[in-house]
Amino acid sequence: MSDSDDNANNLPDGQMENGHVPMEAQPSPSNERYSGQASDQFDIDLPTSHRYLGKLDNVTGYAFYDDGEVTTLAAIQTNTLVFPGFTLPLVLNNDLEINMLQRHTLKKNAFVLLTPNKTFKGVFPYGVIMEIFETHLRNDVLYLKARSRQRCRLVPGKEIKTLIGELYQVTVEVLLEPTITSPINCTQLSSLKARRSFQSSEYREFYKYRKYRQYHLSQFPLPGWVYDKHEICFLMDQLIQGLSNYYLIEFIPDDPVQLSYWFVQNFQLRHEERLRIMVTRTAIERLRLELKFLNMKRLICCANCDAEIAQQNNVFPMSKDGVQSNYCNPGGYVYETVTVSKATNFNLIGSPSAQFSWFPGYSWTIMQCRMCSAHLGWKFSSVNLKPDTFYGLAKSGFDVKIIYEENEAL
Repeated sequence: MSDSDDNANNLPDGQMENGHVPMEAQPSPSNERYSGQASDQFDIDLPTSHRYLGKLDNVTGYAFYDDGEVTTLAAIQTNTLVFPGFTLPLVLNNDLEINMLQRHTLKKNAFVLLTPNKTFKGVFPYGVIMEIFETHLRNDVLYLKARSRQRCRLVPGKEIKTLIGELYQVTVEVLLEPTITSPINCTQLSSLKARRSFQSSEYREFYKYRKYRQYHLSQFPLPGWVYDKHEICFLMDQLIQGLSNYYLIEFIPDDPVQLSYWFVQNFQLRHEERLRIMVTRTAIERLRLELKFLNMKRLICCANCDAEIAQQNNVFPMSKDGVQSNYCNPGGYVYETVTVSKATNFNLIGSPSAQFSWFPGYSWTIMQCRMCSAHLGWKFSSVNLKPDTFYGLAKSGFDVKIIYEENEAL
């Protein structure tokens, strides 16, 4: 199967394997807008705006709940994970689903996003509360964008009520971030703690206070380095150093809570690893767990046949949100997509198309696994922008394989 094969998907006319369909009302990107020289750098702010959805209307209001608050909300289940601070685009084509969602979000401008459990045979008991901030009903299709605000968990014993299709009603308990404190913050030397600082948000400053920490640590039975490894500044320094091998440091957040969520959206983790981070309550615990995951060598492989597709160091950001973002096709299917600079073991299917492109100025071509013909994602190409070529891998089409060294396997 070569790159020039004609629509070998055997799908209905006008429909393509990745779910994209031609839309008469959706204009193609203007050639004038992207007719600059080949040295033009792609604007990574564009994908986060999801301009392929068309013009949407702003929604007023703010959805925020108190820690431990129990509330009943509409819920949508997808195969994607969205952590606080990140955006989810949605396209709803079913009239009954649209009416039901609009009715349930009329007073509460929010819904719960549910995700599958680790076996993909049920609903995971933790999710996130999504706040709708833009929406528009056009040609009987509802386009919306929602931002993840808070983690939550399903209240045990409460029924998950099916409203229609993939739309549910659930009762959840809201989970907020506990205050970050030092592991030796409970020291009884209050007067000493007030006069001689023993903690810092910056790792470099942290070492300036080491001699003062010795006074506080003298009360505890374990060596000082044990407590140092539980300080938030130590964990952040270690994690950022490790991530800088794969990502530009300017894209990595310096807030511990944001960093703990950014890691999940950008580093390539297995589904069960991401779920494990989802249930972890504090930023310190999440960063410790993520530091462990960071030190494992990983490969991106075809989910169907395990053929190697890319390596961890091939990932790079084409969006200011990072290397991994959620995008929606006209059929309403949400793809969690990872952008990589290099890929292997794939064939291209069909001709390039700019229709409904998630990256304005780029045309996409379907990628299939060379070994088993499973759908992997899309090749994006442009004659006017840099990079001129990259690949968007659909998370539903690949697995993350952990490579253990011989001594680790033993």
